[in-house]
Amino acid sequence: MLMFTTLALSAVCSIDAPAPVPSYRQASTVVIIPIEGAVDNVTAHSFERRLKEASDADAVVIELNTPGGDLMSTLEICYQIKNHAPSNTVAWINPHAFSAGTIIALACRDIIISEGGMFGDAAPINAMGVPLPDSERAKIESPILAEVIDSARRNHYDERLVEAFVSVGIELWLINNIHTGERICVNAREYETIFGKFPPQDFTPISMNESDQSSFTPFFQIDEIKGDQSYDPLFVQELPTSRRNIENESENDWGLVKHIVPSDRLLTLKPTEASQYGLIKHVVASKQDVKDWFGAKTTKRIERNWSEALLSILLSWPVRLALIALFVICIVVEFSTGTSGVFGIAASICMAILMGAPWIVGLAQWWDVLFVLLGLILIVCEVMVVPGTGFTGFTGIAFLLVGMVGSFVSGDLTTPEGQTQLVVGLSTVVGGFVLAGFATWFIVKKYGASPAITRLVLNDALDVPTSNEYKTPPVGITALASTDLRPSGKIMIDDVLYDATTSGGWISQGATVRIIQTGLCLEVEEVEI
Repeated sequence: MLMFTTLALSAVCSIDAPAPVPSYRQASTVVIIPIEGAVDNVTAHSFERRLKEASDADAVVIELNTPGGDLMSTLEICYQIKNHAPSNTVAWINPHAFSAGTIIALACRDIIISEGGMFGDAAPINAMGVPLPDSERAKIESPILAEVIDSARRNHYDERLVEAFVSVGIELWLINNIHTGERICVNAREYETIFGKFPPQDFTPISMNESDQSSFTPFFQIDEIKGDQSYDPLFVQELPTSRRNIENESENDWGLVKHIVPSDRLLTLKPTEASQYGLIKHVVASKQDVKDWFGAKTTKRIERNWSEALLSILLSWPVRLALIALFVICIVVEFSTGTSGVFGIAASICMAILMGAPWIVGLAQWWDVLFVLLGLILIVCEVMVVPGTGFTGFTGIAFLLVGMVGSFVSGDLTTPEGQTQLVVGLSTVVGGFVLAGFATWFIVKKYGASPAITRLVLNDALDVPTSNEYKTPPVGITALASTDLRPSGKIMIDDVLYDATTSGGWISQGATVRIIQTGLCLEVEEVEI
């Protein structure tokens, strides 16, 4: 009876006891670093900071929920993982990690995934989300393929499989060694080498006519077809391949498991398939499952701080477009009305945010800021010092535009990524100016006669009529400055207000001025009485 009780207790304990944790994965303290949303420069800087903060942890979990993002930022994060993260670094796909997220996950030693999660589809696209032409795609795919192949060799993933995440045109089949249970992914040539026949086509093609097939040229054929000089991602590898040589394999040793991916689509995986291909180690349902998987006592989550979250918002193109529009509106109002300088301060704040945010994360270079400052100085000189020349003003505007567009570009302009950033920058800056023009027109048309607008130009403070039938006063007569001229404002002649601009420094309200030029507007100078 005692023996039976002992055996029963042992059976119960064995059922309830958790699975032993391998020593290489065992960790007492686990730090979770989440990467959510689009991967950009702010994400890369934030990840580097948080990785340093997690330097004392036994294990680091990179929790991924991202649709993708910037290539250079993605490669920077992968570099940090491979060179500065602890060896016990694991990617947790929770729930989705596409494009950049997949590349980051492959850089980690192991991958775990939430129930119902998905990852893959890491082909480069342009800023509008449209697939790239073959020649342009090849230039961007080279560093991505080099990165994922390096990750595969480091972490013992199948090289052919990770290539299928990146390049359309890589068709794969999964075969199984009937003696050892080993599974490998093979392409059509390797399949024919083993089985002596063309592999089966179990997938329904997406493209239904020959004209579509040109869009799916495999990357490894581009050099042969178009003579591109892009480097071979296999050639640049520092680690040797772990793939077996299948040239001498016997057909009797292998059997077909399934067709993995056809030639007209990218590889995208759910947990069951990813586990079948050896890409993931575990499926988890919660943070507690992650903790148990490491056998950890404590877990700590390090989020982005408030400044990083704010920077990410300020660097988004809609916010930058709005800042450009506000800057232009404030400048126009400041120079065209006799206001108190509030709009000039607001314009300065907009420009400081517009250039300061990219400067912090390394997008804007010193010459971008210099061009903006030179542009503003030249515009002020045109308005206040040498009005009417035009050349100084146009040069200032050119410098200003070049500096603002340059703050969008972090890469080399000879690369597709740099060119994409240039297009986004040009579109945003031009869009900001157009938006400012429409906004100014709408405000004047809709609210031009409202008390708020008249108060803005200080008309309500002047109990005098404004000239309705505009008659140009002669050159040489004197007038009284009814508002500050900084450089634009109002002057009074025979109890009638006229718009005027100063030819030199700002003129204070109440000063005596003399008209020195007429035309589109009256130009005046201060005279001593």
